[in-house]
Amino acid sequence: MSSETHRSVRRRPVTLGGPSWRLGPGRAERLGWMALGALALLAALLPPRRASAESPEEDLLRRSDVATAAPNAFRVVLRVTASGKATDLEVWRSSESRTLVRFLDQKERGKYLVRLDGDLWFLSPGAKRPVRLAPTYRLKGSASLDDLLGIHYSRDYEIVSVSEGKDAAGSLVVFDLRAMGKAPYPRVRYMVRSADARPVRAEYTLTSGKLASVVEFVEWDKAQRMRFKRLIFRDALRGGAVTEVVLLEMEERSVPPGLFDLQDRAERARVFGATPKVASPALPTSVP
Repeated sequence: MSSETHRSVRRRPVTLGGPSWRLGPGRAERLGWMALGALALLAALLPPRRASAESPEEDLLRRSDVATAAPNAFRVVLRVTASGKATDLEVWRSSESRTLVRFLDQKERGKYLVRLDGDLWFLSPGAKRPVRLAPTYRLKGSASLDDLLGIHYSRDYEIVSVSEGKDAAGSLVVFDLRAMGKAPYPRVRYMVRSADARPVRAEYTLTSGKLASVVEFVEWDKAQRMRFKRLIFRDALRGGAVTEVVLLEMEERSVPPGLFDLQDRAERARVFGATPKVASPALPTSVP
């Protein structure tokens, strides 16, 4: 072998923004692993990237979704009128999974509907135990609990098509929506005012394609863009019977968890007062 073969090779120092550092093979490998670790940590700290950007149509649907705009916990008082008879209801909600409806009419005092994780229960001081109801139970006339609290169009439905429409007040965007998984109605046609991104009308359709019901957003709160004041429901399956819903009061507030307890009435008694000792266990009048 020549003397050149045994001659040690002198490595040049690598300059990293100033002073010189001599990087042997071991140290270079360690720094490489440190750099990869730092990149992995940075990736974990950054917010996840969306698979695709929101389209203009999806953005409009989200901004016009009344249920999405509602606070997480609130109390409202509604007046529901059907067949010329009005009923006042007080609704307490704490997250989407817990809702209590209190009937305010004197003859219905002490009666409640409680929805827990999708299950609907009727409570009455004259009943021995809670009575389970169908989720589609109508509170009054054509209005179910889902109808009153709002349906999440932008979350629970996908856009099938979008078209343009028009009424006497101006231009509309018409969404044809299809349910994704569990939703109150399989298909919805949702009409939104272009100028202010408020809904005008929703048509609910059965799987067969038959029109089930229609809701019209008639009046809005002047101080709150996405808070309705008056709704009109038309039951297409019952000859177009009309139910009017008027929002009388609304407040965003915390809700005591004991209000939703199916067995213990203590918290409801504390908040609402004592219930009558004798009361009819019958359900409040509703369309079957």
